[in-house]
Amino acid sequence: MRLVHTSDWHVGKPIRGRSRASEHRAVLAEIAGVVDEVDADLVVVAGDLFDSAAPAPESDEIVIDALLRFARPGRAVMVVTGNHDNARRLRTLRPMFDRCGVTLVTGAVPAAAGGVHQFTTVTGCPVTVAMLPFVSQRGIVRAEQLMHSAAFEHAQLYAQRLHALIELLAQSFTADAVNVLAAHAYVAGGATGGGERAAHLVEEYAISSQSFPVTASYVALGHLHRPQQVAGATAMHYCGSPLQLDFGETSDVKQVNIVDCEPGLPARVTPHALRSGRPLRSFTGTLDELAATVVDDDAWLRLIVREPHRAGLGDDVRSRFGDRVVEVRIEPPDGRTAPVRVARLGRTPHELFDEYLAMQRVEDPAIVALFAELLEHLDGGQ
Repeated sequence: MRLVHTSDWHVGKPIRGRSRASEHRAVLAEIAGVVDEVDADLVVVAGDLFDSAAPAPESDEIVIDALLRFARPGRAVMVVTGNHDNARRLRTLRPMFDRCGVTLVTGAVPAAAGGVHQFTTVTGCPVTVAMLPFVSQRGIVRAEQLMHSAAFEHAQLYAQRLHALIELLAQSFTADAVNVLAAHAYVAGGATGGGERAAHLVEEYAISSQSFPVTASYVALGHLHRPQQVAGATAMHYCGSPLQLDFGETSDVKQVNIVDCEPGLPARVTPHALRSGRPLRSFTGTLDELAATVVDDDAWLRLIVREPHRAGLGDDVRSRFGDRVVEVRIEPPDGRTAPVRVARLGRTPHELFDEYLAMQRVEDPAIVALFAELLEHLDGGQ
């Protein structure tokens, strides 16, 4: 049996206010092509289809189109929701997806209520898929316990209950089937990419890799944007996001996982690199140094300029490097520290303003002249 594992699409997420809808369309079409090329029996989408709980209609269209592209006779498509998804909203789409061969699970439920799905591939291989969407703390820790226990006890309780949920779902696994567990969760020790929601990466949301059973042929994880294998009793992988979503992910090669499974044997995992989408790159230096090092391609750019502040410096950077620039930071040259502040008593406004400019590393005679003009205007009006 062959499956393709993808997750953390975050459709609708901009890059510093710039739309990436065309990139999402392209990369999801590329994944659909991979699914067809390898003739996958199963596609697992491990959560965070959207970036927002209230996505725009364009984002809806992109996600729905992608899921329907995956579906065809003889192929199962299994989707769990993530912490960015609006589970209640997506639940309204389940009747449509059910009719199209897409199984969507939006809440932690027992096996008999839809937490486990079983099917047989066209070659006769039995497959069991246990599905665990993201579970919030408030959804698993009762209010009374939150009020009367210490913080570390909340974390322990969350991990214990999530472990119990996984254990309950895994009771459906059998030795003669390929057993897959799809979960959107933070496994302790996982490496983050930079675009994840920090509030859901703290210890209170961490579960141990030991919570996942050895009876699982493959654990398809979502939540962390950096592709990685998790050490444990079986094959456990985050496939990561299909696009570089934040400048913390500039070194990541984006991928989907192609997984070959047989009952009773370890899964064979092959990463397939994705080529669609614009890369994110970060450069540091003076304007002249940046001009010599920034590559002329379609990458989104974060430029850290090490020059004294002056009016219009950010605009000059954008003018020189074009619309690719989505973030400009101005830093002191050579990492110099700001001068020590001294007493203000008895000093003129010009002296105080000069001190402020020096602290901010601003060297612009035009600003000094403008300040003098404004001060003169104020003095003349008194």
